Amino acid sequence: MEFSDFLKLIKSKKGTILTLVFIVVLFTIGLSLTSPLKYGAESRLLVAQDTAGNDPYTISKSNEYLGNLFAQIVYSASFYDLVLESPYNVDKNYFSGAYNKQLKAWQKTIDTKTISDTGIIEINIYHQNPYQAQQISLAVNDILINKNAYYHGNNQTTKINIIDQPLVSSYPVKPNLIQNLILAFVAGLLLSLFYIYLFPERRYDLKLWSIKKKSPVKSLGGAIKLEDYTGDRNAEQKENENADGSNWPEGDINNILRQ
Repeated sequence: MEFSDFLKLIKSKKGTILTLVFIVVLFTIGLSLTSPLKYGAESRLLVAQDTAGNDPYTISKSNEYLGNLFAQIVYSASFYDLVLESPYNVDKNYFSGAYNKQLKAWQKTIDTKTISDTGIIEINIYHQNPYQAQQISLAVNDILINKNAYYHGNNQTTKINIIDQPLVSSYPVKPNLIQNLILAFVAGLLLSLFYIYLFPERRYDLKLWSIKKKSPVKSLGGAIKLEDYTGDRNAEQKENENADGSNWPEGDINNILRQ
């Protein structure tokens, strides 16, 4: 199909496109509203090493490597165990069930990323209770600062410093409804374009609503309403009613009398 033909198809399938986009957006809203609301606690750490006698470029690359390493280690089972064993007031009942389910809940609780080659690690904790989000964030930072040597052998020159202490959001940040709606709109639009491309026939059109077209009765004087036409017929029948209350037309009675 040529691009010009596809543009014409889009114009003729606006109803189908709007219907699919509406369905995807509505489904996303329902899914977002049924998800538990979570607060966020964000902190930033800096991986730093002793630069004495070392090439600054090599140190920069080493910091980048360690930053990416620590950003992935926090998802591990061993790190999760250290968080639960920390002196902070972390609610262990929140991570309930079998151990693999606990790890899945933990991996949904924490989110990390590194900033380019700076060695800076951003750590976000999400929890339904803002106090718990803060406590978990403090435990994660404490482990990375004081026990990072468990995950590498260079404990003499590698240090992790806190740039920003955990800052807890004033309102729930998950699910992000605005972001979800934007993604749902884009996904619905792409899905609808793919759908009309595969099924361009009219019988595959989708519409959530239908418009009923009126079929006016035409006469010599133009279009008249159906109820007016019915009213005229009723009036004509009333004129043909007999004095005894029967509603037979006079023509039918005369034919009977002639027989």
